[in-house]
Amino acid sequence: MYDEPGMKGREIEFIPDRLIDEPVVFRGLTVWIPVMALLLGLFGQALFGVGAGFAMAIGTLLFVGGYFKKLKRRMPDGLHIVYLKKLAQKKFSFIDFGYIETSQSWDIRRHTPVKKIVTDDNQKD
Repeated sequence: MYDEPGMKGREIEFIPDRLIDEPVVFRGLTVWIPVMALLLGLFGQALFGVGAGFAMAIGTLLFVGGYFKKLKRRMPDGLHIVYLKKLAQKKFSFIDFGYIETSQSWDIRRHTPVKKIVTDDNQKD
């Protein structure tokens, strides 16, 4: 009865990690609903604004969800967040997440070698 692959008696033998991850929720994308209701409410069409807000929210979910799906493809969990933070830091000068974007080296600006000074401590060695 319970001899199916992945089963151990009545218990599931193996549960992949991705099945128990928290679901991805796009918070803040429903901001279109109050914005459109207020905007079209000024023209006397507040109910139409709620409908337009729902349509804008669903459209945003589809487009942003597709973008995130392409971005997360073949990346470990959480790496897309690092990519987006680096991109925001590069594009906007007022955002700083502490990522180093440039490669630099230090130079001591000496053209001649430093001469060793003989002291009492150096003579003991």
